[in-house]
Amino acid sequence: MSGRAATSVAASVPPPDSHRLERALEGMLGAGSAVVERTPNLYTSSFASEVVTCRQGDGAVCRLLCKYGPTGVDSGHGHRGGVTYEGAVYRHALEPAQLGTPRLLGVHDERAEGRTWLVIEYLDTAERVAWHSAAVAPAASWIGRFHATMKRRVEAPELAFLRRYDEGYFAGWVARAERLVPAAWKRRFPWWPRLCEGFGACAELLLGAPVTVIHGEYYPKNVLWVGGAVQPVDWESAAVGAGEIDLASLTEGWPEELVSECIERYALARWPLGAPARFERTLDAARVYFGLRWLGDEAVTEAESSVRRFEELAAAARRLGIIA
Repeated sequence: MSGRAATSVAASVPPPDSHRLERALEGMLGAGSAVVERTPNLYTSSFASEVVTCRQGDGAVCRLLCKYGPTGVDSGHGHRGGVTYEGAVYRHALEPAQLGTPRLLGVHDERAEGRTWLVIEYLDTAERVAWHSAAVAPAASWIGRFHATMKRRVEAPELAFLRRYDEGYFAGWVARAERLVPAAWKRRFPWWPRLCEGFGACAELLLGAPVTVIHGEYYPKNVLWVGGAVQPVDWESAAVGAGEIDLASLTEGWPEELVSECIERYALARWPLGAPARFERTLDAARVYFGLRWLGDEAVTEAESSVRRFEELAAAARRLGIIA
């Protein structure tokens, strides 16, 4: 989500007043719980959030992350489901898996006012994997294990609410990218029309791969490193799709040696007896998809990061034989 769009959504549901907050948290933590301190969350993006320190009725102190959003919001052209959706992901997908994610305290609905709160535990010692290259490979192993676990549950009735990537979903990103990429950038990269025309081959690889429950935006900034353990957060883009999509987002922009280690560790964690024959081609298809999704969701600027994204997109498309 662009900075402008994120700010707009976040501002649409401001944090509640202290009395309303305390009353809702008391219902989750028990009678006698009181709010001690409220601090804005430095990492707020799509929705307003804050870190809340509470004293429970027995005197124990806990720290919570409270996220506030419109009830039923759907943003990012269909790949972000909002606070209500994320709460359902925690409750029905993550908690039963028990692989290590922040604990869900509760989801507080104020549907009459059109807003929903998500309350999870706040991990004080956590740092983003984006800051620690040594944590990227463990994050690849974690998501491989998660995909292997969730493959067995992907058709469970309680997960029927998850969005599923289909041909129309992928085609929509090509159309948006084609519409939003400025003519000057298309002239700079003359392979652009051929890539858009040939994206169907990428979609075919992704739709033909074994599906599982995926994070959807498994960027290093959305993965916490807590005392040597991986704990992914921000699950509002969770979906049913090819697991290679999460690996592609995790490894984007890292040195080749580290990317190779991540691929090896992911494959071993997900398929101990050996990865499918088309695994690495599907991974390149996921890289092309992510490149187009970024271009269809963000304003392209003259920044070097934009150039790098075009170059990485082209490299993956060349390996697949889509462009020369």
